[in-house]
Amino acid sequence: MKLRLPRRRTLALVLIGCVIGIALIIVGSFAVHATSTSESCMWCHEMKIVGEQGWMQSTHYDNNSGVVASCADCHFPAGFFPGLWVKTRDGARDVVVHFFGQSDPEKMDWAWMKAESRRKICDSSCLRCHVNLEPSGLSEAGKFAHRRYQNPVNRQRCLDCHAAELHGGFLKRRGEGGR
Repeated sequence: MKLRLPRRRTLALVLIGCVIGIALIIVGSFAVHATSTSESCMWCHEMKIVGEQGWMQSTHYDNNSGVVASCADCHFPAGFFPGLWVKTRDGARDVVVHFFGQSDPEKMDWAWMKAESRRKICDSSCLRCHVNLEPSGLSEAGKFAHRRYQNPVNRQRCLDCHAAELHGGFLKRRGEGGR
């Protein structure tokens, strides 16, 4: 039996396919990185108001340690593929709302947005930064609550106790009003 080498045309097509595939991976990686910054989140006026009047007033932006949590740190779950899925799903929805939906900040349903955005924040996002659940200076009540959190039987979500730290109370100041 004689071994046949692939034709030049087949090799050229495989090579072109590989180059296109690598280019798509590089462009896709750049796009994911570029659109994962807080600045890119605040391109739209709907998010700009939330960022400037909320996030930049919160302890996740302005704190003694100087560490700034980005939008992606909180709003995307840990892990590349879960984060990419959430980024794609929510990004597509945000673009549709921006161009075809209700994007006037004065008419937005802030109460619904608050509930929806908090529902989507995963504990894995919080635990990326908040590794030590018993830092020095933590109150006895805080220690008790964090020990209870670590018990799978009594588990609550981080936001069950820590919702006030998000966006510096922005939605309260907006009156949490509806339409």
